Amino acid sequence: MIRSIVLFACVTLLSQSASAQGLFRDTIPLEVTIVTDLRTVLRDRDSTKFVPHPARLTYKRPDGTEKTFPVTLRARGHFRRQARNCSFPPIKLEFKREDARETLFQGNANLKITTNCRPGNAEYEQYVLGEYALYRAYQILSPRHFRTRLAKITYHDSEGKENDVVSWAFFVEDDKEVAKKFSLVVQETTGAMFHDLDAEQLAITSLFEYFAANTDWSISALHNISLMRDTIGALFPIAFDFDWGGAVNARYAFPDARLNIRNTTTRLYRGPCLPVADWQPVFARYSAARPRIEAMYNAVPGMDPARVRTTLAFLNEFHAEIANPKKAREAVTTGCSDKGN
Repeated sequence: MIRSIVLFACVTLLSQSASAQGLFRDTIPLEVTIVTDLRTVLRDRDSTKFVPHPARLTYKRPDGTEKTFPVTLRARGHFRRQARNCSFPPIKLEFKREDARETLFQGNANLKITTNCRPGNAEYEQYVLGEYALYRAYQILSPRHFRTRLAKITYHDSEGKENDVVSWAFFVEDDKEVAKKFSLVVQETTGAMFHDLDAEQLAITSLFEYFAANTDWSISALHNISLMRDTIGALFPIAFDFDWGGAVNARYAFPDARLNIRNTTTRLYRGPCLPVADWQPVFARYSAARPRIEAMYNAVPGMDPARVRTTLAFLNEFHAEIANPKKAREAVTTGCSDKGN
C-alpha cells in the first residue's frame, strides 16, 4: 500500500514536471527573433482565414547562448487584424511539441502573441505594456488566470523585402494549458448565465473588469472570457484581452454604444447583483493586493514612469470607491444583472 502511494506521488510529480512551462516561471523579459516572410504575414488581413506562415524562432538564454526551432505563425483577431486599425496583426504561435523539447517553450503547443498594433509608435508601445500589466494584476487577484511572459521581439523578413520590426510583445498561455494546470476542462458552449458559474470566481472576475474599466467582455457570448469546468461541474470564468480597458486607455478603443457611456475610462459594472455582505471578502482581496499590484506596475520594463503614475492614479480611484460603503454599493449595483451579460 505504501509502495503504491509513493509510486503514485512520483508519477504525479513527474507528470507535473513534464507539463510545467518554463516560459511562465519567470518575469524577466525575453529577447526573441522571429524570421518569416514578413511581408506576407503583414498582408494577411482576412479575419475569416487562419493561413499558416512558416517561421523560425530564436530566443536568448540567460547565459547569452541562443536556441532556435521551427514554428508556424497565424494572424489572428478581428479588429486589430484590419489594416485600417493596426499596421501589425496579433499572432498565434504554433509548434510541434518535439521541436520545442528542451527549450523554454517546452510544454506548450501554441501560444498567443499580443503584438504592438503600430510598431515604431511610442504611444502604442505603452498600450502593450499596459495590457501586460493588467494580465499580471489579474494573476495576483484571481485564483485562476492566464499567465504571460513579456518579450522584446525582432521580426526579420526572410525575403529581405521588409525592414526589421522591433517591439515589445507578450506571450499568453493557451487556454487548454490553463485548464490542465487547474485540473479543469475548457467549456466552449455559449449561453452561460451568472447562476451557472462559480460565485467566487465570477465576483472576482466581474470586479476586475470594473477595476480595469473594461466593458469589452461577455460570459454568455464567450467574448474575452474563457469558461472552464471542474470534475464536479463547477464552471469558472477566466478573463483575458484587456486592451480596451480604461486602465490601458488605447486611442483605438471605444465602448459599445448600447452601454451609454462616453469613453473607456468611465467605469461600468457588468457583473452579477450580489448582497453587499457578499462583496466584503472580495473588496478585502483587492485592498490586500494593492501594494503588490503597485509594485508590479513600477517594475514593468519599458513602461513610461508618467504612464505608471497616471495608471496607478486611475486604479486608486477604484480603491477609494470600494473603501467608501455608499460608493461601493453604488458601484456594484449600477449596471448589475441577475441573469448574465
